[in-house]
Amino acid sequence: MAPFLLTHALLPNLKKSPKGRVIIVSSISQSSSLDFDNLQQQKGYSAHNAYSISKLADAMIAYELADKLQGTGVTVNTLDPGTVNTKMLLEGWGPCGISVSDANDQFWLATSPELENTSGRYYVYRNERTSSRFAHTPANRQRLWRELEDSCGIRFD
Repeated sequence: MAPFLLTHALLPNLKKSPKGRVIIVSSISQSSSLDFDNLQQQKGYSAHNAYSISKLADAMIAYELADKLQGTGVTVNTLDPGTVNTKMLLEGWGPCGISVSDANDQFWLATSPELENTSGRYYVYRNERTSSRFAHTPANRQRLWRELEDSCGIRFD
């Protein structure tokens, strides 16, 4: 929900900028689908499942937003930053990834001249990849979008 709300708040300024870019961090660990009738995991909670579902939702938000912002000059892309030694990773598995300071693919997406007109893409280690079919299905993205608009009480107009 955070990328959805933050982008909504920043959108007026992004549209005024000459080359506005939105980067939403997803993960290769994104779930392959989500249960719209159990978005809040009332039917049982699992931290891993919650993470995977949130990363799928992030990708879906990015793809839907990219479609909605076509022609505005604002691009939207998503990425898996790799295995990064975040506090969450360190507490769960110990150090097994790259340092936080080396996780700079977000910076690359935000500043790379060759990507200034690229939108609606998913990157892993600076290579374009395909995320789940569920995330790319317009009906799924639009349903999640409506759920988020209703939950947050906002509209992207």
